[in-house]
Amino acid sequence: MIKQMERSLSDLLASGKGIYGCSLFDFKTKENFTYHENESFYAASIIKVPIMAAVFAHAFEGNYRLKDKVYIQDEDFVPGDGVLKHLSAGMEWTIHDLLVLMIIESDNTATNVLIDLVGKENVHAYMKEWGFKTSHLHHKLQISPDRIPGEFNVITPHEINAFLILIATGRVVSIKACEMMINILKQQKMNDLLPRYLPASEGPIGMIPNWEAAHKTGYVSGVEHNVGLFYFPGHTYAISVLSKNVPDRNEPREIMGQIGHLLFHTSKNNKS
Repeated sequence: MIKQMERSLSDLLASGKGIYGCSLFDFKTKENFTYHENESFYAASIIKVPIMAAVFAHAFEGNYRLKDKVYIQDEDFVPGDGVLKHLSAGMEWTIHDLLVLMIIESDNTATNVLIDLVGKENVHAYMKEWGFKTSHLHHKLQISPDRIPGEFNVITPHEINAFLILIATGRVVSIKACEMMINILKQQKMNDLLPRYLPASEGPIGMIPNWEAAHKTGYVSGVEHNVGLFYFPGHTYAISVLSKNVPDRNEPREIMGQIGHLLFHTSKNNKS
């Protein structure tokens, strides 16, 4: 089924002034679509997906429990996305709470606390174990002195999408951990990229939704990303769309929104 969308997908990704990369996998048909899939992109908040998995892995090895609590102090607060920076210092949060905030609110303070909890070198070691070769965590978020010149957090469409496939098939840490990570990703609050033009669910309370997404976005100036698992009628996809040098936020929102719309409606018309 992806084959019938290849031309449209390529045209959409080539239509902008920015540079786009994409990796797409259909779990039902086992088809792939790729576009600049090995291009390196500044990771922005997409790096939080492997960080989340590293937190689960470190817990699985007995270093802590997800219900253990961590204090957030004044020196932990950093700018950018998130709610913790607006709250009082000295509050304690469970590790699981920080994971949820890191993913669904893209909280940078929570992210840096979790990186310190696991250790950058351990995160990198886990990422290598999971198949990341080009993609790398070099620095914490929103802390300029922590960045070595020329070394930035990077990802590729191919590597992050391959990782999503591992999560979807229960091959990261444990099946239970994968289920928990997907449930966190499904609570994502930022839905103006790939889900932009997806239909709203209407009907009685408790109705099965016509689509779901377990996904993560990433943004800094000139960069807009969206990666995740999209559960559409009859088909489930792992999709990673990354960008750089985009002129404004409207361009990637439109392009990615049209990609999500295309996937949903093609799936709906090809359920069998």
